[in-house]
Amino acid sequence: MTFTYHAPDELQQLGEHIRDKAIQVTMDQSASYSAAQQAANNDATRAETGQLTQAEGYTPPTHGRPDDEDNLRSWVSQAYAEIPAMFAAFALPSPDTCRPALEALYGTAATVQVDLQMVARDNSVTAPNAVRPLADTAQVGEVVDLIRSHMSQWRGTAATAFKGYLKTSESAAALHRELALSLALGLETQLEINRRINTDIWTIGQQTLKALDGLDSWCPGGNASKVTALITIGGAIAAVVYAGVAVEAGAAASALAGAVGVEGWQSLGTILGNTGPFQEKKVGIGGMTVPPIITGMQNAMTELSKTADALQQQLTEGLSKYTLTVHTNSNWDRLLISPPEQFTRYTHANAQTLRTPDGLYVA
Repeated sequence: MTFTYHAPDELQQLGEHIRDKAIQVTMDQSASYSAAQQAANNDATRAETGQLTQAEGYTPPTHGRPDDEDNLRSWVSQAYAEIPAMFAAFALPSPDTCRPALEALYGTAATVQVDLQMVARDNSVTAPNAVRPLADTAQVGEVVDLIRSHMSQWRGTAATAFKGYLKTSESAAALHRELALSLALGLETQLEINRRINTDIWTIGQQTLKALDGLDSWCPGGNASKVTALITIGGAIAAVVYAGVAVEAGAAASALAGAVGVEGWQSLGTILGNTGPFQEKKVGIGGMTVPPIITGMQNAMTELSKTADALQQQLTEGLSKYTLTVHTNSNWDRLLISPPEQFTRYTHANAQTLRTPDGLYVA
């Protein structure tokens, strides 16, 4: 989906707009005005009897009745004072700030295997565009082939051991590539969660304003009760995992396809793909007076927070399982291979020693 980032000050301003609109509609619309009068009187009674008031920090007026217009406006202002802070609480840095980290991870993967060069594309979740490997590097396969060509006439125990080391290095490099891609997948997933939080909280605010505008119209009718907000964050992980691992017939593997399918290696893509996606949800925000609209807004925020927390937990658990996969003895030994002792013991040997059957023995 196309993503437009909304900065913290935009969310603050949106909350302020909703707060001001809620106050204005409450004072102008008769049904909302009557509801506020009743609520203000109830809060006055609660405050006098030491109970928790609906409007946080409310104190009864010193002059006049609680439901007099001036006192009522003060109560309404207190009742909706926290709305800007509710929106500001969802503020997040722009996902674009992580673009260099993503490009570094994809560049690392491309360095290891150049035919799967990758980098994130603009600010959406798609198979990335091809890029060059990291600067001043060459893919591992090319380096290994170059060394092999220079060793073509080498014989001896040390030479044989080193050739085996080269072969093992290729398989280790493939796992390093998988590691880089899985780290990229984890970062992509977190960024997509953040994108959808940013998008969904903005949608909640816009739909709340739409519902309030409906009450402020000449004839509200029944439309104000039909406003809904689509909470898309439930599809965040699926959008990354399934878009990332999809491979078209006859085409090169897409961005994260390499994070799945290495024998004996449970990748992050596999782990997250098996957890089961959450669902997108619609939350009603409408109502025929201001209070149910604000309650619907808060319910939508709660749903967004709850789903975001669940997704964060799912990602955390997936990363923990992936870490265990990487750090098992068999995988760790395949990632960080040791040079063969038969070769390294000749580090300071002279030419005569190297030309023995146990050495490099050039025929």
